[in-house]
Amino acid sequence: MRVVQHVRQQYTIDENRIYLMGHSMGGIGTWKVAAKYPGVWAAIAPISGLGQPETIARFRNIPEIVVHGDNDPTVNVSGSRTMVEKMKALGVEVKYIEVPGGTHGSVVAPNIEAILEFFDAHKKNTRVSH
Repeated sequence: MRVVQHVRQQYTIDENRIYLMGHSMGGIGTWKVAAKYPGVWAAIAPISGLGQPETIARFRNIPEIVVHGDNDPTVNVSGSRTMVEKMKALGVEVKYIEVPGGTHGSVVAPNIEAILEFFDAHKKNTRVSH
């Protein structure tokens, strides 16, 4: 968060277009940081991560794109599946990309474009409320 603060001080940025994305431990951290600082993010993208479903209510107004491979030997896909299922039950705007045969690292590069398109389509002040 100090980096975000530094960037805000040093550069002219659009406060409605601050995004968070991470892979593996970064995907786990994406959900943790979103829960701790929900007012910052226009959208988030955890990749090959897992989270704590009980924290979703804290960031339920943040649109998400979640990516995971169903053949991930490092972080089991059930972590993302559980989070997505709970998000859908709570009415969170979520796009889930589960890559058939995708492994831990193989799902990142092929889905960056989809993540960036998702981010581009979401600003904090134009969100549809759920």
